[in-house]
Amino acid sequence: MKPRTLEPFVQKFLTTHRKMVFLSGPRQVGKTTLARACGRSHRQTLYFNWDILTDQRRLARNPYFFEEADRTGDDLVLFDEIHKYARWKNYLKGAFDKYREDFLFLVTGSGRLDLYAKGGDSLLGRYLPLPLFPFTLSELHGRFVPPVEFRAAMVDGFPGTPGAQRDYRALSVFGGFPEPLTKGEDAFAEVWRRQRRTLLVREDIRDATRIRELSLLELLTHLVADRVGSPLSVNSLREDLGTAFETARDWLETLARFYFLFKVPPFAASLGRALRKEPKVYLYDWSELDDAGRRFENLVACHLFKAVRTWTAIGAGSFDLHYLRDKEKREVDFVVTERRRPVCLIEAKLGETELSPHLLHYQEKLGLPVVIQVVDRSGVERKLRRGDRVQWVVSADRWLCSVP
Repeated sequence: MKPRTLEPFVQKFLTTHRKMVFLSGPRQVGKTTLARACGRSHRQTLYFNWDILTDQRRLARNPYFFEEADRTGDDLVLFDEIHKYARWKNYLKGAFDKYREDFLFLVTGSGRLDLYAKGGDSLLGRYLPLPLFPFTLSELHGRFVPPVEFRAAMVDGFPGTPGAQRDYRALSVFGGFPEPLTKGEDAFAEVWRRQRRTLLVREDIRDATRIRELSLLELLTHLVADRVGSPLSVNSLREDLGTAFETARDWLETLARFYFLFKVPPFAASLGRALRKEPKVYLYDWSELDDAGRRFENLVACHLFKAVRTWTAIGAGSFDLHYLRDKEKREVDFVVTERRRPVCLIEAKLGETELSPHLLHYQEKLGLPVVIQVVDRSGVERKLRRGDRVQWVVSADRWLCSVP
């Protein structure tokens, strides 16, 4: 498997900015593997995993156990799943304040460390968060695409890379998580997906929350999968679950916090008849979806969501992802925004190469120079023009090489 393209940014945050790095992401996305790869760039890495009982005992005997090691300069202390320790925020604050000149601190976790850090004893100013996402097509080819290259491709075109079509098909079938993608076996992927879902609900969420109706929470994961790509009604979920509205809402937030799903809100700025409330939801593992159309839209959503979150985290700008839908039910799947202003519209279609009229409507409405219709069909790259505005219809295996 290719090295992760986030690694240079982890190293920069550690050694140049001299901050703790909080590396968060879905269960089994490769956080520990990436952290250990970062450790190979340092003379010494001191590894601690809260899930290992002997490591817990080591911390109890000597909270600052790492100071016993022979120091070589900029040694890396790697804390894995330390947020499961009840007093982890105070502990990391003390460790960083006392030893920041002698050690570098890298912290990994699958429970949204960035959210945990906002409560209790503040770690503000001591850490920088970085999100690790499942593999995308450009990352499989060892490329990180900054915003300037993303914009340039919309003007110059999408050349793709050798082997992109093969790797795109593998991503579509097996998802972007390293283990099933590497194995490339249907039976293994099916068992892996089932086990990951069970461990997420019955271990990670159970241990970190007060939720006890775990069977209903598991049911919610299936109900959400059936609603991928559509505006999500919490009230409808509440009726299907037989729970209070607040319970269904809070459980959705929990599933987002633990990286089972993410939300894409509607974009309503300067659009008087746009919908303003219900978000869409997508799964981090699109391979769970049986419906080909939903799976394709989810795959595109993950690529774009990773792009905007990563660009924002590394300081390349303030980006976000939305969708468009008005009261006349004209809809465009995705809107990439920078500082709340639309940069590009993207429509995901399985095989339809005729340009969506909704793309043209919103391109005119928002005054955007370029819109893109990405299709799940190889060998397509059409550049259309209406006046001074451009519309692309392009194959997913070409276009996704221009998205981080």
